Amino acid sequence: MRLGRRGLLAALAIAPPMGGARAQTAAGRRGEPDLWFDPTQLPSFTGTVERYLPNPLGEVDGLTFREGPQVVFPPDVAEAVRRDAPAGKSVIIWGIRARRAPVITMLAFAPSSDATPVVVDRFYWRLGGRMAQAGGTALRLSGTVKQPYYTPQGEVAGAILEDGSVVLVPASAVAGVQDMLKPGQALAAAGPGREGPDGRALLAERLGPAPDALRPLPGPPR
Repeated sequence: MRLGRRGLLAALAIAPPMGGARAQTAAGRRGEPDLWFDPTQLPSFTGTVERYLPNPLGEVDGLTFREGPQVVFPPDVAEAVRRDAPAGKSVIIWGIRARRAPVITMLAFAPSSDATPVVVDRFYWRLGGRMAQAGGTALRLSGTVKQPYYTPQGEVAGAILEDGSVVLVPASAVAGVQDMLKPGQALAAAGPGREGPDGRALLAERLGPAPDALRPLPGPPR
């Protein structure tokens, strides 16, 4: 069963529950993970992996579906997720969808309905990507915003560009730059970050509509 067109902003097919299936942890250890509930009894969402998302610390801690939604997970399970669901392949995600944005916190995943689910044994709120100092090297990014970059709670925290680059904005500055983070907007950014096989990501210190029009981020509203 698939969601309606309005729901396709989240564009997810609801997969049948796999209650009773024996799970394995993301590290590959079969057996019961250290959780007091069965994550595969949570809502399930199916989509095709478009790309994996890096953060300014050089980790991979998210992905986007071709259908639109974002999925977040702990960096230490990224290898396991990618092994089962490389870009271009479908994956079933069990987790919690934010109330006000198309973003899902992963608690289990499987490449197909007949595969053994892999359980993520902890919640991941992605706080590390919004640290005041991300370290790394000074980067500059520019391009067109494809979609906002969301926190697991559904708050706008930056932008994903058309080429997959990630621009994060400190929480104290988001309110003053939200119009720049909307799909279709030209965006340039500079700040500390990382560049690697999965692309580039930075924590913005300056933003603007073009590389020659960068401005310091505004302070928090009074």
